[in-house]
Amino acid sequence: MSMKKIYVLCPKGVKTGGPELLHQLVFTINTLIDGPKAYLTYTSGTLEATPIDAYREYIGDSAIEQSQIEDNDNNIIIFPETDLNLMHKFRNVKKYIWWLSVDNFLTISKFSTFSGYRKEKGVLRAIKHALTGDLYDVNVAIKSAEKHLCQSVYAIDYAKSLGISDDKIEYLADYINDLYVKNSSEYAKRNKISRVLYNPKKGKEFTQKLIDMAPESIKWVPLINLSNEQVADYLSSSKLYIDFGNHPGMDRFPREAATCGCCVITDKRGSAKFKEDVNIPDQYKFEDKEENIPAILKQIEYCLANYDVATKDFENYRSIIKGQKSRFAEDVKKIFGE
Repeated sequence: MSMKKIYVLCPKGVKTGGPELLHQLVFTINTLIDGPKAYLTYTSGTLEATPIDAYREYIGDSAIEQSQIEDNDNNIIIFPETDLNLMHKFRNVKKYIWWLSVDNFLTISKFSTFSGYRKEKGVLRAIKHALTGDLYDVNVAIKSAEKHLCQSVYAIDYAKSLGISDDKIEYLADYINDLYVKNSSEYAKRNKISRVLYNPKKGKEFTQKLIDMAPESIKWVPLINLSNEQVADYLSSSKLYIDFGNHPGMDRFPREAATCGCCVITDKRGSAKFKEDVNIPDQYKFEDKEENIPAILKQIEYCLANYDVATKDFENYRSIIKGQKSRFAEDVKKIFGE
């Protein structure tokens, strides 16, 4: 029998946490496991885009195209939840779904059926979409998967809500960029500026309400269009990071912030609802409702005024984050090293 091949589907030219994790998985399988060979495989819809240079450290120039997949029962394809529309194209391989972002799936799955597409985009575009063969039955796709890999406890909870049995679910989370963990003790020693950092791409509306109702003495800084090094510089020189966006999987930003020495305040959406995914004390999590704004602002002021005490509340979270890379390696060996 030929050596098992594992194909990890990935969009080309997209620089976010999900695609980076897909590259990390290929690297980890090929580094740690004797036997199967993993291939970063670009999905056919993205062939015009350019590979991301920042990810070459994981795979060099060894990525392949979807058309090069060998569709036999010795091999495995890993489909991110955004690519379930491709599952019916392969008949023989073992199919695994990797749930990186439950929320992305809920958005995309609205367009999977003719009636859903018609409702969202109109009848003419639905007909055009049907003629290209892009419509698919989400439930059939999900049931055709042999394994469901889950990046968060939030994703495990969602998979179970779909009726997927425990024996088909495997936890496969991720880890933040080594830059943060490697320098964490250095970051801890830096002088902290009394300011609140936030990601303006997430939870913008509610965050703006906080800013509008806050005392003018509080300094707010949006983190946008920055390199990893610039983000680390901001995080390691500030007292607090807040995140009132959706948490579609176990997000990297809160983990990066905590590792750099920030206190962290979040809402309770998505993965932030689960202690296992965002493991911070309860007094730092709030539902993003207007009536909670005074309490949130009070907690923000507490972190800024009492940083040396408040930062100790995040030591357990920081220690969990530091162990995630070795946990990822163990989980990869358990799932793919059989």
